[in-house]
Amino acid sequence: MSSEAKRVKILTLIELFLGLALVVAGIVFAVGGAATMAPFALCAEGVVSLVFGARGALIANVPARIGKMVSLGLVVFLLQAACIALIVYLVGPDQVSDNLPVVCMASVPALVTIVAVLLSRGMAKRAER
Repeated sequence: MSSEAKRVKILTLIELFLGLALVVAGIVFAVGGAATMAPFALCAEGVVSLVFGARGALIANVPARIGKMVSLGLVVFLLQAACIALIVYLVGPDQVSDNLPVVCMASVPALVTIVAVLLSRGMAKRAER
């Protein structure tokens, strides 16, 4: 396994654990009595991140299939961005500063996804040559 493939694999495993953390945090916020539906959007983003992390870790093992990860990652990033926008909408734009931990927790997996997509895109371009 090349060093780039190892980096992509590590990023997808980080994404897997971040997705699990988001699901748990969403459940904790929902049980804690959050007045909005934002914890459920956080759980939804966690599930999307969890699935991407699991699928991406498997795809990263085979460099010939890394092109699939680029398209999957872009779709996942769009879903994550939609979940972040939904969280901001549900919390209320004027209340975002009060709920900053939730918004930040939702943003971290999206950043990891974009980095994994960029690395896997570079690997796919090198594999085509």
